[in-house]
Amino acid sequence: MLQKSSLFPGFCLKLSVAIWLVTLICSPLARGESIMLIPNADTSIMEITPTNNAGGRSWLNVGGNHYGQRNRALVKFDIAGNIPPHSQIISASLNLNVTGVPGDGYDVGFFDLHRLLRDWGEGNKNPSVASGQGSPASTNDATWLSPMAYTTNLWSVPGGGATNDYAATVTASQIVYDQGQNPYQFPDAHDSPAPMIADIQMWLDHPGTNFGWIIICESEAVPNTVRRLASREDPDTENAAPLLNIEYIPPSPPIISSVQQTRNQLKIFFTAEAGRSYVVQFCNNLSSTNLWSTLTNISQQSLTTNLVVTDSITNSRRFYRLERY
Repeated sequence: MLQKSSLFPGFCLKLSVAIWLVTLICSPLARGESIMLIPNADTSIMEITPTNNAGGRSWLNVGGNHYGQRNRALVKFDIAGNIPPHSQIISASLNLNVTGVPGDGYDVGFFDLHRLLRDWGEGNKNPSVASGQGSPASTNDATWLSPMAYTTNLWSVPGGGATNDYAATVTASQIVYDQGQNPYQFPDAHDSPAPMIADIQMWLDHPGTNFGWIIICESEAVPNTVRRLASREDPDTENAAPLLNIEYIPPSPPIISSVQQTRNQLKIFFTAEAGRSYVVQFCNNLSSTNLWSTLTNISQQSLTTNLVVTDSITNSRRFYRLERY
């Protein structure tokens, strides 16, 4: 994927009365940027109906029902599709909104996020009758018994198990009451955001590991700890759906650090980062329709390396730019 597609930073060489004029254009200082994401997939898995799916429902069930049967939620965000590769995640928080509590009273519980270790299917079930129980799953829908129904891909234990299906370590935790305390932010003000930052950084750097989080109530065996949390299908999506707030620093643009003339040769110096490929391009005139030509391609380096690219001086003026992939 092209990361930087502009002249900057670059330079222009102009021959005038046998004197070379070199202009270096410096890159701007790195600054933080922010983004807010709603899930690209979310669903509930329910012990009361272990082969049903509820991926199209406007809420997520988490906690224990009035019989103490457990409900858990799965939620995933498209990190790599919205944040530039090689960015640095510097802060993150997740907002969840309660839309319902048990009608006959509720018990308070801590709700935890755990990083999922295997993929799952959202499904699209949203029954009009007994909606709290979902509908029979289709192939690859997430259920209490399987992250992908009717396949050999089963949870290690029904509902998912620590270490095998999700990380045993808690990413973030928050005590959840009722609608009056919305939104609930994970992590809360007393907890470190470092585990959440680490999860998101991993998903950005290694998109194939992004299976999202499972939301589990620590007191899920206790009756009436269940909560309805707005899902991405909530009619008031903009204000109620799960919202992941991320602040990040984009990668610095590639920089041509210096140039040097040796007779009729121009040497271009820059540092190539490990694991990145580069292209040095040139053109003789700048305009809205100018075409850039490739001077050389540099394949990925195993280590960060200082490189030199040489070009023959044949024109009185030439512009160069450095692209990184």
